[in-house]
Amino acid sequence: MRSTFTAAAFVLFAASLAMGQDEKKADKYASKEGKYTVSFPGKPMLSSNKAGGADLHIAMVEKGGGGFGVIYSDLPADAAKAVKPKALLDGGQKGLIDNFKAKITSSKDFEFGKQKYPARELVAEKDPINLRIQIILVDNRLYQLLVVGPKDLVTGKDADAFLKSFEISK
Repeated sequence: MRSTFTAAAFVLFAASLAMGQDEKKADKYASKEGKYTVSFPGKPMLSSNKAGGADLHIAMVEKGGGGFGVIYSDLPADAAKAVKPKALLDGGQKGLIDNFKAKITSSKDFEFGKQKYPARELVAEKDPINLRIQIILVDNRLYQLLVVGPKDLVTGKDADAFLKSFEISK
């Protein structure tokens, strides 16, 4: 189930990019329910879906032939405690490979924020799509930050600024 979160979230994110929206300058967005803030390059479109038995809460903005998104979902508290954080991050990476046949070009673990939450950044490609994903585990909440699109968008300054702007709030 956990390995499908990233894969399912990506499908929902990529499918919704087809809806389109106007581009704007970076807007600070705060999700009270999601307990995070981030600077999107425009006003985010919000939606919720179910995948693998989990509720996915999605905020996204289309830009430059791709898009930027934040997805969060809550794992059952017992399950999150029973599994080591590295195993959850491994499951997210495995889901990306198995479900989308994406080629991982970079994978690195890091500690997110002052609280040093377990996290992983993945860079992957599946012709013609490029992906840059950060998976962050905060207690039993799984955050996924996605930048999807042409390589110059995924590796560019807008992607860097978006990922650096993400903050967990309480």
